Amino acid sequence: MRFFLSRFALYASLLQAFQNPMIQAGLNQFTEIDSFGKWTIEQKFNYEKNKVECRASIKGYGTWFGERIRLDGNGQVLIPEDVSYKNKVEIFDQLIEVRKALSHCRSSLLYIRK
Repeated sequence: MRFFLSRFALYASLLQAFQNPMIQAGLNQFTEIDSFGKWTIEQKFNYEKNKVECRASIKGYGTWFGERIRLDGNGQVLIPEDVSYKNKVEIFDQLIEVRKALSHCRSSLLYIRK
């Protein structure tokens, strides 16, 4: 009986731990891992494709695909037509660091800023 209760407590603890958002961070949902100026780097592990996915954007302009300034898959800056962003120098200022961070992010699930 003691063995059963201790095993039950262990399984209950593990189940509760995996429901914690901090444990699930980056697993099938994007999690912010780094930033450069206004740029934010996000990472997730896609179970279906079995690979690490990363993206970079500038927050504050709406949804990811609709209205956010972001980098496409080729590392080119996309500025949606609805966004009137006047300070383009601010966008391009840290672009080299952002592209390097994305490359580093995609190389491994473990991201350590260099």
